[in-house]
Amino acid sequence: MQAFADQQTALRNEASRPDEASQEHCDQLAAATPGVEEIRINQGAVESRQWTLIGDGSAHRWVFVRTPDASAEGWAPKPGLDKLNFQPPLESSLTAGSSHFLAYAPAQSGDVAESQKSATIRDLFGAAQGEFTWRGRKYSYTVTPELPCFPQLP
Repeated sequence: MQAFADQQTALRNEASRPDEASQEHCDQLAAATPGVEEIRINQGAVESRQWTLIGDGSAHRWVFVRTPDASAEGWAPKPGLDKLNFQPPLESSLTAGSSHFLAYAPAQSGDVAESQKSATIRDLFGAAQGEFTWRGRKYSYTVTPELPCFPQLP
């Protein structure tokens, strides 16, 4: 899994310095942003915070979305994560003291927008590493150490 993560990081580094083709992928990300959660293990419990893109044109920025039950930094416990039936289990890709980003989209696209989100994940986050089920629907996911294309707002 680490070799795969290193490979994906190298690919994202290429996206951080967009050439014409990479810029097209970054534009695709801005137009069809998949679900993105940053996940970590904190004192033995899994926590997450949701990320989204804001802005327009080349001025996009990643920002986390703070939910009412989250800390000021956006982190919230995810005790029901095991109910999502991650295959392979998500915890195996997490290590205490670090966080990773989970990008996800429906495994079976129901429309063009969902299909574009799946393509965005494949092109910028990497190949699907597994699946989970949420509200009766299967989602493909990829775990990666960094967000592509755009800087993060603190």
